[in-house]
Amino acid sequence: MPLSLVDPSSEPEGVQAQLGGLGTRLEFLHDVLRAGEAARRTAVPNDPTGTAGRRAYEAHVRTVRELHIAQQGWARLVHGRLELVCNGDRSVAMGVMVGDAATGQASLFPRNARRRGSATEMVTRANAGERAPHVQTALFVADAGPVGVALSEEEAFALKTWFLLSYRTKTGDTVRIDCELSRPKRFEDGFVVEWGRRIPLPPLVMDGIEHLNDYGPGEIDIPVDFR
Repeated sequence: MPLSLVDPSSEPEGVQAQLGGLGTRLEFLHDVLRAGEAARRTAVPNDPTGTAGRRAYEAHVRTVRELHIAQQGWARLVHGRLELVCNGDRSVAMGVMVGDAATGQASLFPRNARRRGSATEMVTRANAGERAPHVQTALFVADAGPVGVALSEEEAFALKTWFLLSYRTKTGDTVRIDCELSRPKRFEDGFVVEWGRRIPLPPLVMDGIEHLNDYGPGEIDIPVDFR
């Protein structure tokens, strides 16, 4: 398995400096996870299976957009069915992803918890600087959507996409969310198998959690075969 590149600094000051270079802040990312946890808690046992996870995902996407749009001047971006937010010069984009138990651990290699589709593969290839002429050009044209931005094909190839990776565990009444902001570099069979860069973040710990019926299906990333 390829080694993941991890910056050795795990102190908050070092983390803040790295995040600042990308145009974000630790407080923003923790607020995203906190909003997801709050949304998750609104699910009750009689809700449909997957409600808690869907609500958490929706809150993650909404909050990561709202904070960066309001505070950093970023813009809403829908890119190959990925729900993202991108910076003003359209060089960096950010999304959310559920990881496994290695998430946030600098000495371990995390993977996405659930198989993802061609949209994630597309941005991973762009992160690695790969051009894939056999991929439908339309997949590389981002949808502006309501109050969003659209990218040209060249901008889409140049875009570097990061994911706020999170892993939730519950012990008694305490929930711990391990997390990192990481940029995928290689993607195989629905999973990230190499990261170009990782920024492990301090975990978010919260108390007073009510029991919920399930963790849900995670993010929505519709598989679409390349043609």
